[in-house]
Amino acid sequence: MSRTLPLFSALFALLACSGSPVDSSITSDEELPVGRDVGDEQGPAKKFTEGKDYQILQRVRLIDPSGFGQPVEVASFLLPKGWKLEGGVQWRVGHPCMNEAVAVRWTGSSPDGSMHMDGFPVRSWQWNDDQQMVQDMMRNQQGVAKACDIMPAYDAAAFVREQFLPELGGATITGMEQATELARTMQEQASRNSASLQQAGINNVTFRPTAVKVYLQWPDGTEGTMLCSVDQTIYLMPNYLHGGTSGSYQCQSNFRLLVRYPAGRQEDAERIMGTAIASTRANPGWQQAVAQVFNNVARMEQAEIAKRAGIWNEAQRYSSDLQRRTWEEGQASRDRINTQWGRTIRGVDEWKDPNGSSIELSAGYNEAWSRPDGTFILSNDPLFDPSVVLQEDWKRMEKR
Repeated sequence: MSRTLPLFSALFALLACSGSPVDSSITSDEELPVGRDVGDEQGPAKKFTEGKDYQILQRVRLIDPSGFGQPVEVASFLLPKGWKLEGGVQWRVGHPCMNEAVAVRWTGSSPDGSMHMDGFPVRSWQWNDDQQMVQDMMRNQQGVAKACDIMPAYDAAAFVREQFLPELGGATITGMEQATELARTMQEQASRNSASLQQAGINNVTFRPTAVKVYLQWPDGTEGTMLCSVDQTIYLMPNYLHGGTSGSYQCQSNFRLLVRYPAGRQEDAERIMGTAIASTRANPGWQQAVAQVFNNVARMEQAEIAKRAGIWNEAQRYSSDLQRRTWEEGQASRDRINTQWGRTIRGVDEWKDPNGSSIELSAGYNEAWSRPDGTFILSNDPLFDPSVVLQEDWKRMEKR
């Protein structure tokens, strides 16, 4: 089963709980010089202006400063040149909810501060169909065997309204739509997870993924676009208290991303968001190391639970194992989410470089060039050629 980590979870796995952001957790590639005059002997030189005649996209790198004893790159993605990025990875040692033990929280802001994009950490919680089990879970949270929060099994829309919106400083929802294409992709991933579990002889687990795109407005007149997904993993387990079976829910919001912008700038903001998401590249070495840590913790918890007897401890063993599986499945799901989110907000075009590699960049441009360091230039001016204007090695890309 594939194991990848959120960026904006992010990620883009991407994501509030990680505390105050710190500049030292983010690095960016070298900036490019501004445009210069070009022309020929027959006519006057034309001055190309960055931001007007062409747009530079730089690859920035999210760093885990201390999780493995030294700084390690977690992931990278594209933002417009000049954007400031703050944030990083925080290891929440001893956190009762394993799925929230690694919190990724970052903020990117435009040079004038009028637009910013936020990636939030994973949120994970649990629920049960049987209300007596819920009461027992709540009592257990007051003791030494704390776990993930206990909340109703929200889908993405309900989670936004009931849990996420209060974190956003007075924002109100002006519109919401189902991210149908993304939900379909998430369901395909869930079907693969189900097949893997069935091959392992586990037939009592089902998955319910949901995703929404939400439009927001704040009292100061600024607006926002938010993307949110929720994965529900339902484990049908014996009900030792009342007989029969009951559904034990492990829920995760693996992907929460917000871009806030001045009124009238929605198209520009969503284009930047789409490019950042679609261009995300995760570090598999870091992901594998985190997965190993999670597996070790899960084995230790199960070994400790095995020393005790009783109905509740057996239920907790199910819960511990399910949390680990949920985390792994969330990583596999996020592997495919980044590309689909970019398509969901309809803000990117796909380009191919001379080496045949593909990447999705901001939509609305007719020309694109790449550089080996992962920097890109977009333009609609047919006279603009960065190899001439900037006197650097740029390769023209082909729109697919």
